Amino acid sequence: MANNDLVGSLTKGMDILKLVGNSEHGLKAGEIAAALNLKTSTCYNLVRTLCAGDFLERRGGNFCIGSAIVQLAGNSHYNRFVAAAEHELLHLYQAINWGTAIYAKFENGQMLQTHRVSFERPGVIQRLNDESMHPYASASGLLGLAFTDDESTRLIIASRWPFSEFGAHLWRDRHTLAGFLKNIRQERVAESPFDKEDFIRISGAVVSSSGKLSGTIGVSVPTARVRDHATIDRFKKLVSEAASRLSERLD
Repeated sequence: MANNDLVGSLTKGMDILKLVGNSEHGLKAGEIAAALNLKTSTCYNLVRTLCAGDFLERRGGNFCIGSAIVQLAGNSHYNRFVAAAEHELLHLYQAINWGTAIYAKFENGQMLQTHRVSFERPGVIQRLNDESMHPYASASGLLGLAFTDDESTRLIIASRWPFSEFGAHLWRDRHTLAGFLKNIRQERVAESPFDKEDFIRISGAVVSSSGKLSGTIGVSVPTARVRDHATIDRFKKLVSEAASRLSERLD
């Protein structure tokens, strides 16, 4: 197919980005000009324009891929991940037949609901306004505590949700909570032990290969619709599998 209608300067700019992007440590302007058979002045103007838009940046004497390219690539990866999370939510909702499927992200010491599919609006993905989840009571919040291993994040959680105020009446003491968190960190799946006479709440950890928690995916099902322990085990398996598939998407 003929490309006579393409913008010449733009195609040259794209060639520069591809060339620099495939280099290990960036390239000098002269090396770019020689590789692409460009006039020195033309190459300089193109590189200067790309630098102005942060598509290239200068490090020492070499030109390297700039922050705008890195950000765009990150946004693309994030959007693909969100699409995968929404797909998993719909799959979970259909599998539990009645209830709610939830995705939450872990950010700044908080577990924040971002997406939900519920029996109130069957099959519709609701995009939420980062609703905070209780760290000591919700299955997702407990996974957030279980996977928090840096001191600064622990301090953020402790200041925002003091154990004496929000956790002590649920867990009696920190030792009991610590034992529960140890178990769910190993299993990467948590079932909230609270309000089980009304709802069964199960969440799975979405974790990178380095062990960093990114978020959780889970379900909340009215207890009246849970027939037996085998049903709960099936829900845990479904949640665990969804979390594992999303974890693979992180890297």
